[in-house]
Amino acid sequence: MSRVLLLARELPHPPNAGDRIVTYGFVRALAARGHDVHVLAYRRDDDEPSASALREYCASVRRVPSADSPLPPTARKALNYARGRSDVMAMFDSWAFRVVAAHRVREVDPDVVLAQHPYIGQVVRDDRVARAIDEAGARVVTNAHVVEYAAHRRYRECTDDPRTRAELALEIPLLRASERAVYDASDRTLVLGERDRERLDGVGDVRVQRVALDADDYRPADPADAVPDRLLFFGSYNWFPNRDGIAWFVEDILPTVRRARPDVELLVAGRGAPESVRALGDRPNVRFAGEVGDLAPLVRSASAVVAPLRVGGGVRIKVLESMAWGAPVVTTPSGFEGVQATPGDDLLVPDSTGGFADATVRVLEDDRLRERIARNARETVRERYSTDAVADRLEENLGLR
Repeated sequence: MSRVLLLARELPHPPNAGDRIVTYGFVRALAARGHDVHVLAYRRDDDEPSASALREYCASVRRVPSADSPLPPTARKALNYARGRSDVMAMFDSWAFRVVAAHRVREVDPDVVLAQHPYIGQVVRDDRVARAIDEAGARVVTNAHVVEYAAHRRYRECTDDPRTRAELALEIPLLRASERAVYDASDRTLVLGERDRERLDGVGDVRVQRVALDADDYRPADPADAVPDRLLFFGSYNWFPNRDGIAWFVEDILPTVRRARPDVELLVAGRGAPESVRALGDRPNVRFAGEVGDLAPLVRSASAVVAPLRVGGGVRIKVLESMAWGAPVVTTPSGFEGVQATPGDDLLVPDSTGGFADATVRVLEDDRLRERIARNARETVRERYSTDAVADRLEENLGLR
């Protein structure tokens, strides 16, 4: 079997956020096929239990001190832009990570170096790391997760905040140049959806890779347990599309839903919420639940999960997880990107503000529709996203078969 050195921004455990779930699924799929997986990631506070859990699947787990800047965000961004550097890329670059990465390549002698995200993949452009990779004869594969510069460009189109728009005007061209340089330095680039492959037109070898999400890990919801008229939105608010999406839903969609369903309740859950998101809990019919240790009870209690995302790219894990739990999902075309499912049968995908409100009301009113979508959604995840279904393509995309 082969050796894979996987580089990540953090240990993919617990698998409770989108990028962790993607990486954890890859680790399990490769381990299930008998490959030796070696993980190198930045250290988080109190992550030894995570490292221990990963050793069930991994041949080794190593961590490097965080690359966090001591500067306040505004000063950090100003300094990076003055140096002509993307702030997104600079946040995950450190001398220590480059040195340890070169050392681990020589120790592991991998067949493949798999970088999760381009801002981690930038390490392969370091001379020491590149020499070690050449000496090992390893292939370099970067998993984009999402085409970052395209997502930032779309965010600039959506936001009305002048300061954010100004910062993004500086960030986007720097990020695009740096991100595409990583893809060019890789032997192959993976994307999680066809739309992102189109966005990377001109980049050499780009392959679409499904994520591994085993439906058996998600105990299905019982329709009888759902609270009538309860909607749920969840996500990590460090990722700006989630902040934008929930604000858009509360401001522009929920008032229409309330007129049709006066008792509607929107639960807003997830980690890293800024004050702007927490304050939404003061709005009528909205309750801010914050970070919860186990999302499953909340999902099972909801009549529907809403994913009102205006910024796409990659695949929205929240949509796939909700489908795996057997929860009806209402999302947008951006939220549907990368999801291999059938709109109307497995989930609802309206394409306008009014259409989103109408679809939400319809799924709250129609018990049979909710049950049919939930049943189909779970079966689709089981058929298309199981570890076994995904592993063949992953091995092929990494050049392991």
